[in-house]
Amino acid sequence: MDQEQIGRFLGQVRRERGLTQEQLAQRLGVSQRTVSRWETGRNMPDISMLTALCAQLDITVAELLAGQRMEGETITKTDAADLAERLIYLVRRKNGLRRLLSALAALVVTLACMAGLYRYEFCVDVSSTAALEAAIDSWSDGEVRTDIAERAAAGNRLYVLCRDELRPGGGCMAVLERGLFGRYRMVQTDLFDEPLCIAAIERVGGREYLLTFCLGKLPGVETVVVYDRYDDGFQSDPPEAVSTQRIEKTPFLHVERLAEGESVAPFGAKYFDEAGEEIPRTDLLAQADYDDGSSYGCSRGAAELWLVYVLEGITALLGLAFIRYFLTL
Repeated sequence: MDQEQIGRFLGQVRRERGLTQEQLAQRLGVSQRTVSRWETGRNMPDISMLTALCAQLDITVAELLAGQRMEGETITKTDAADLAERLIYLVRRKNGLRRLLSALAALVVTLACMAGLYRYEFCVDVSSTAALEAAIDSWSDGEVRTDIAERAAAGNRLYVLCRDELRPGGGCMAVLERGLFGRYRMVQTDLFDEPLCIAAIERVGGREYLLTFCLGKLPGVETVVVYDRYDDGFQSDPPEAVSTQRIEKTPFLHVERLAEGESVAPFGAKYFDEAGEEIPRTDLLAQADYDDGSSYGCSRGAAELWLVYVLEGITALLGLAFIRYFLTL
């Protein structure tokens, strides 16, 4: 099909009818630019407009598709075959555009659903202290009123050490996970009432990290040593030190990445002054400001951390299925 020839023919018969492009466009309910594109061969009229267009120009559909006047009333077999071929081309072109637009619509809807699910799940703003404190309070169902003391990162996890303004000496460790686009979601909150140092092992992305943190004051303490399998000195074998930290201020939160294959089960800490003399834990507890008679130790976690990724995958697969369907319709 020679679109340029058809375009030249359209322009010729339009001028013969004494019509401008704008006048023809108004009669057909299209823009003047659309008529211009027809006549320059850049576009073809939609198949649904062929009858109206031919009526306005006083030509037949066969003449329009042939791009020339056809003398006589008889159409040869060759003319008929050529006409059928051109009509089929227009139908396929229209259906192809419809399939493409449907596939694009399916793609847009899929991306919108995936983005909405991501923003719903990863909704914590960690750049604002007030917003982060509000997110932790909301996640904890009002059991705490947090005041952020320290924060530290390990892999794609963010650990936030908070005071609990509702309880003297009470604290909270919030764990957040960073998504692909930098936003965070809450993973877990652990509440505690221990005024001295706490050590724990966290596994993130296949690697293990040692977390050591303290909310209370440690008067006179220069160094904290975390021991492996240490149980107040009642172990028969001497405990092994796994981490030694110089204390410059409290509260503090320290994250240390363990060596590959290193197995650690931290069970306690010892405290030493500037001269290297051990300060008994009981002496530090006597000076701590906390509610010794309370029972305070609970946690809340997301039981199905993988669910959001499964839902994102299902949404993507459904979107691809619809796109494939529309493209092959």
